[in-house]
Amino acid sequence: MKKIKMVDVVTQYKKYSSEINKRILDVIESGCYIQGSVVKNFEKLLSNYFKSTNVISCANGTDALCIALMALDLKRGDEVLVPTFTFVSTVESVCFLGLKPIFLDVDPDTFLLNNQLIEKKISNKTKAIIPVHLFGQCCDMRYIKKIAKKHDLFIIEDAAQSIGSKCLTNSSKLSMKFSGTIGDIGITSFYPSKNLGCFGDGGALFTQNNSLAKRIRLLANHGQKLKYTHDIVGMNSRLDALQATVLSFKLTLLDDFNKRRQQVAVHYDDNLSDINWLKIPQKQLTSDHVYHQYSILLSPSIERNKFQKHLLNNGIPSMIYYPTPLHKQKAYNCYVNESLPVAEKLSKQIISLPMHSELESKEVDFICKIIQNFN
Repeated sequence: MKKIKMVDVVTQYKKYSSEINKRILDVIESGCYIQGSVVKNFEKLLSNYFKSTNVISCANGTDALCIALMALDLKRGDEVLVPTFTFVSTVESVCFLGLKPIFLDVDPDTFLLNNQLIEKKISNKTKAIIPVHLFGQCCDMRYIKKIAKKHDLFIIEDAAQSIGSKCLTNSSKLSMKFSGTIGDIGITSFYPSKNLGCFGDGGALFTQNNSLAKRIRLLANHGQKLKYTHDIVGMNSRLDALQATVLSFKLTLLDDFNKRRQQVAVHYDDNLSDINWLKIPQKQLTSDHVYHQYSILLSPSIERNKFQKHLLNNGIPSMIYYPTPLHKQKAYNCYVNESLPVAEKLSKQIISLPMHSELESKEVDFICKIIQNFN
């Protein structure tokens, strides 16, 4: 059995290296490395796949969040609702623009934004909410859209970990739409470890609003529609053609990648669900799950460090997402003086197992056997 990896981008590359190498060489020989037809074609492919009216690529997922907030023309001091249990980019972009993050606790089972807490945190300064579709499944966008409409809030969907997942937008199964395409603006990341990953950094924004799309394009390209003609203050955030050509190819495989991740998750579920000192991931009823991560919760009686060392001693890597909630981080604890108990508890008990599309059944069997032999 080969060495087990937390994320195996190399094996995936080797499987498709012939096609990928050809595409990369074509771009290099074209001499067009920034913008150009390759990037435009990728945006069109994304638009068709996600059924999104507008898709604008950019340099990375963090930039995408910043650009999304900038596009809404919010004012310094405006409040933005964010979950505390997520990657730092979500709140980082808010603070970077002089906005105020209002931290929300999360659901103890799905780790997603706790809908029941949203209205309690809304004030006359609240202008937007950023639901994070964490670990590969979607927040309840039906409820969030209803609250946003009631309080006149913008919705920026953080779909950096959920590309390819769908969620309900009303009570009908026919209403299911891709994560990132439901709010006013959606963002995603193409970081190499993502379900759809490139060989560097990359990101994209989705919107069904043509006016917002025009502003987003300006913001991502120095505020210019025509070269050397700057209509607004913008930034330099562009996806390069090398990444775009790789992503164009890998987009054709995304359904297969996600299906394989789902199969791995079922395999984990079948082998771990009867262990009484851990809890397998719970699925949101209004969403499917593409398992960017497979995260289990250990019982409070289990020493996580000891468990993680047990895995590592047997050649099994693991990760902790996230060991400290954002409201407890030094950079952001000035914005909140209350406890958010669910996130604080999760951060002490959560651990993520290897999860990627190249994970083989015998590897999952081995991981589960080692876990079963612990304690």
